[in-house]
Amino acid sequence: MIKNVFIIFLFLLSLVVQARQVVKVGGYEFPPFVIVKNNIPTGMTLDIIETINQAQSNYKFEFVLTTAKNRYRDFNSKKYDMIFFENIIWGWQEEPIQPSQVILNGGEVFIARVEKGRDQSFFDSLKGKTIYGINGFHYKFANFVSNKGYLEKYFGMKLGNSHEENIMSVLKSDTESMAIVTESFLNLFLNKNPELRERILQSKKFDQIYRHTILLRKDVSPSLNELNSLITKMKSEGILNQIWKKYGIEK
Repeated sequence: MIKNVFIIFLFLLSLVVQARQVVKVGGYEFPPFVIVKNNIPTGMTLDIIETINQAQSNYKFEFVLTTAKNRYRDFNSKKYDMIFFENIIWGWQEEPIQPSQVILNGGEVFIARVEKGRDQSFFDSLKGKTIYGINGFHYKFANFVSNKGYLEKYFGMKLGNSHEENIMSVLKSDTESMAIVTESFLNLFLNKNPELRERILQSKKFDQIYRHTILLRKDVSPSLNELNSLITKMKSEGILNQIWKKYGIEK
């Protein structure tokens, strides 16, 4: 009898699990929000997905890895329906998409190698300098145009795929160069590499201030109201702050 009850319980449990609607969440390498090593993604986005899956039973959120350059194409191909830590002004204006409430503020700063006599005035002008950035990213100083040829021609940019590589390129360069990096990644990088802190000059001014949201395809489930309710719940219960703290981000 007990065995039969247990079997029925497992069967009912499986029906509940199967009833959860799968929601695909896109993301590209954008540390610390998405960190990719050996083709395995980790980071804040993955942590939030895990938390949301534990907090409710209607949806099962699954991560889909894309790239900064291909994220629009993959969205239009319906490989995913939402993307975390985005801003609608980063090329999404013409897409059938809507932003959630702001989940995190942040920003991008410039860094350069410490040199004798070099101070904050080094960042006053970009003219004549090599600027290391990320292919597919949108920068305020370049009017949010992400076209690689445009950035190379008019701003002397060298575009790669890794903030860490860009930082090391600046430290090794024998030219007047700088890199533009997310402040959150820079803090995480310096915490892991404290010996480099005295070699890096960070700009006090930001290129842009982030208002990170979740972008959600229109007319899909969950609705924008459901998504905002989840965010509000995670904020009020301190869940998001625990994730920020894990990655060295102040509230």
